[in-house]
Amino acid sequence: MKKFLKFVLPVLYLVSACSDGRSQSSFFEGRMTFKNEFVIKSNKTNLRDLEEFFGLKTEFFFKDGNFLERYDSGYMLEQLYLKEENRTYFRKDKSDTLYWLDSGLPGQKIRKIEINPKKEKILGIECDEMITYYDNKTVSYYFNSDTLRINPDWYKNFTSTNKHLNSRKMKAIYLKYKIENADFIATVVATSISHQKVKDDLFIIPEHRFLVEDK
Repeated sequence: MKKFLKFVLPVLYLVSACSDGRSQSSFFEGRMTFKNEFVIKSNKTNLRDLEEFFGLKTEFFFKDGNFLERYDSGYMLEQLYLKEENRTYFRKDKSDTLYWLDSGLPGQKIRKIEINPKKEKILGIECDEMITYYDNKTVSYYFNSDTLRINPDWYKNFTSTNKHLNSRKMKAIYLKYKIENADFIATVVATSISHQKVKDDLFIIPEHRFLVEDK
């Protein structure tokens, strides 16, 4: 499963970062929604399989570096990241089992990073584009460093998907994410943003959950 998650997690992670010197009140807290879109590039996969695997919509809650994602369908029901533990938890079905991964594991080597200013508008927000090149894929982020700001220090140990590096570059939650490999393009795009108070109990693991390390 780890091999699978190394590829899938970048599609599902919806967070990056913000500058060090800002007050806590300047950091984003709230709820966002995203939609998933796919383009097929080879006969090794098909649209239906991708939609069933990744789902079509995500509900995202963010506070103080912690985040919870709920998916309308697909491989997982929920994903929870807890900053203090630097762990990512997954619920794949309606059972009481939660699988967890150490987010401090080594990430894939980045070959090159390219930033293109004012590349696209999303929800009326002017976004820069950051493209990260890997040996087997390219990953693009669309962000505005003055919008949806968060603290990059929250992710200084989050190495498994190179979030520690990406957060320093973007200094904000991205509004669009695109991953392209030889077989398909998967795009995650923000459809709504709500600045609101988020309940702390969203980021507490219930005592009845059975925790299993993913190996």
